[in-house]
Amino acid sequence: MPSTPPRVVTAALDGWVTVVAGFLVWPLLVRTGYPFARDLVFTPKLPLRPETLGLGTSSPRAAPLDAIVAVASTIVDGGVLAKVLVPGALLLAGWGAHRLASPLAWPARMAVAGFAVWNPFVVERLGLGQWALLYAYAALFWMVPLLSPEGGRGRQPRRGPVAASAPWLAIAAITPTGAVLAGSFALAVGLRRGRGQIGRNGRLILLVTLVQLPWLVPAALGGAAALSDPAGVSAFAARSERPGPAFFSLAGLGGIWDRLSAPGTRSGVLGFATSIVVVVAVGLVALRPRRLGLPARLLPVGIASLLLAGLTSLPGGAAAMGDLTSVIPGLGLLRDAQKWLAAFVVLAVLCVGLVLDHILPLLRRAAPAVGIGAAAVGVGLPWLLLPDGMAVVHRVVQPQSYPPAFEQAARVIAADPGPVITLPWSLYRVFPWAGPYATYDPASRWFDAPVVTDDTLRVGSITIGGEDPVASRVGTVVQSPSRGTGAQLSALGVRYIVVYTGVQGAVGMADEIGSGPGVQTLVAADGLSLLQLPGGTESAGASTYAAPVVAAVDLAVLLAIIVASTGLASGRRRDRSVTLW
Repeated sequence: MPSTPPRVVTAALDGWVTVVAGFLVWPLLVRTGYPFARDLVFTPKLPLRPETLGLGTSSPRAAPLDAIVAVASTIVDGGVLAKVLVPGALLLAGWGAHRLASPLAWPARMAVAGFAVWNPFVVERLGLGQWALLYAYAALFWMVPLLSPEGGRGRQPRRGPVAASAPWLAIAAITPTGAVLAGSFALAVGLRRGRGQIGRNGRLILLVTLVQLPWLVPAALGGAAALSDPAGVSAFAARSERPGPAFFSLAGLGGIWDRLSAPGTRSGVLGFATSIVVVVAVGLVALRPRRLGLPARLLPVGIASLLLAGLTSLPGGAAAMGDLTSVIPGLGLLRDAQKWLAAFVVLAVLCVGLVLDHILPLLRRAAPAVGIGAAAVGVGLPWLLLPDGMAVVHRVVQPQSYPPAFEQAARVIAADPGPVITLPWSLYRVFPWAGPYATYDPASRWFDAPVVTDDTLRVGSITIGGEDPVASRVGTVVQSPSRGTGAQLSALGVRYIVVYTGVQGAVGMADEIGSGPGVQTLVAADGLSLLQLPGGTESAGASTYAAPVVAAVDLAVLLAIIVASTGLASGRRRDRSVTLW
């Protein structure tokens, strides 16, 4: 009987990944509106402003992602864009995973594809609304066969491996965390020893450095404080989801600091089972990595990422990292520890497939029926271990409809732009027209003007100080609103106040501040009031030349990635196994 052509198997597995990803984000795909929960906030159109480039007075934690979304939303409505971008990360992860496992039999590849999409790490990150980080996670699957010393086990790319990895590094680098995560992974996996590798290593280091520029440059030119509150380290350390150390939850691909994002089954027998399955699979492969076909360096890099993710959960670990955060600029980027688990997740997903591929032939020879049953269990393993993953994600990706007052306020502000603040003074709020979750303030994604919001974070009993000096000054004024609050805010340059009157803690704010001298109420509907203060100017954030500089850097990096990935800079190709770009 003729074997199935490899292209047919690959296409079928791509379809399988599409089905799995579709079920995980089903409400987003079939319902109209905009996802609006936790950190997942889309609006009809994100204004392209200096702040979306990462400039302003707050840290550039969404650079260059916001600029990308802003440009795309000038062409495509934000609700449609969300239906492409959020599931897109899942598709790339699953498609890359089964290609990485291409030497394996199709049941093992199918298990790898499903497990790459449906696992605690992915579900918990989506439960928090952090979909963009998953692009960095997905990119790792594609970079392993390109940068591993053995060059991967499938077909060699027509371009050099460093050139072929350029677009994946760029995709990962849509957020600062993704840029650092994928860049460090690329260096750990891709750097080679030997004098003959100096040029190749130099080009890889250059490429990794380039993809950091879209967030490093605005961080240097913006007005945010360079140091972070050390309290954030312990607040965002990995957590144990059940009895036992945090490392055991991390070994089961979970351990996120936010308990609302963790599926309920993670605290019970299935959570223990997931950790055991992963530890056993990784352990078995570690005993015979070459025989089972584990890509070189993936084992030590994956284990290192597990240790890094759990570092601040160790006694004294959070205190030591907190001390460093208070003196080293930018180190606050590392404080959400569980996100650094991504490389270990890639290792675990592949190891499960490798073990399954090794034992299935043995079982089929011993008893065909047992082999078939084992294959079915292997393919269904993600759902057996995490049956409530879909419930967690669905609550977050469920689209919502913004009240018409947002559009009214946006038109008023666009006609006469000026700095905006929002009340009650908090970055996350529970909106009565949306779901039950406290959600990121949508004002900066709606209004074409500088928006100043409270950047103080509260995680349980821990309060983490912000990094925005303007927000600090405004917060001092608005803690006790009165008739004189408008005048004080106007002196700080604020022109508009958006009061979410339907949100807890906002009762009477609009009336009290609006009764002040010179304050006008321009919009009052649907639980939103827009107040205009006399005066108000552009906030003092970055210098006037900063936005053109950052835009030029972003475009230059994009051009460099295109040149690198197309191989235009490779010159004469002598040996494809060592071609760079």
